[in-house]
Amino acid sequence: MSRAQRASKERDARLEIMEVAERLCGEHGLESVSVRDIAQAAGVSLSAINYHFGSKSNLLRTILRMRLDDIHAEREALLTPIETLKTPDLRDILRALLGPLAKWRAPNSGRQAALQFIARALIATLPELKEEVDESVPKLRRIAALLQQALPHLSREEICWRLHFTMGIEHMNHWDAHRLGILSEGKCDTSDTEAVLEKAIDYAAAAFHAPDAARGKSEARPAKRARKG
Repeated sequence: MSRAQRASKERDARLEIMEVAERLCGEHGLESVSVRDIAQAAGVSLSAINYHFGSKSNLLRTILRMRLDDIHAEREALLTPIETLKTPDLRDILRALLGPLAKWRAPNSGRQAALQFIARALIATLPELKEEVDESVPKLRRIAALLQQALPHLSREEICWRLHFTMGIEHMNHWDAHRLGILSEGKCDTSDTEAVLEKAIDYAAAAFHAPDAARGKSEARPAKRARKG
């Protein structure tokens, strides 16, 4: 076997381990799945997982980094043309923010395992995963800058607050959709991915267009009278 063939075989084995681990951890929880479970499902030895990743926590971190990079790449493709505009449209920015994961939720996307894994990883207590998520946050500053261009009357601080709350929409998962069905007694249909995305954009846009309550209170507060000498 040539060096190139060996390298290709190793890459295939590495990807297979990652895909199996992602699926199992998404279905059963990150803490519930053991390295032995992953090895058995992937048809590899425990030493193979150790060889490629060193530990279960590093395996999970590698999967999370790959998925966060996927999201960032898809988002970047949508943001690049927006950045050429002097006054970017708020809805276009929100679509770039919320669109990638919304499209992953489509039944035919093939991303269901990835979505379940991300949902679990974002609330995991493992320091390695928390660190990986934290390291991805500065990439959102690019979106914050565009939001500032679109909404110059809002302070940077207020933009960050509203972006922070909007990320809660971005992190919706299939469990949330199921609960929405229960809440609405089946009246809210989440099967149309594009329609759900537009509703999410409507909601987020309304939040960004809302008055800055903190600034309003500051402006309404009467100025202190200067003391007489």
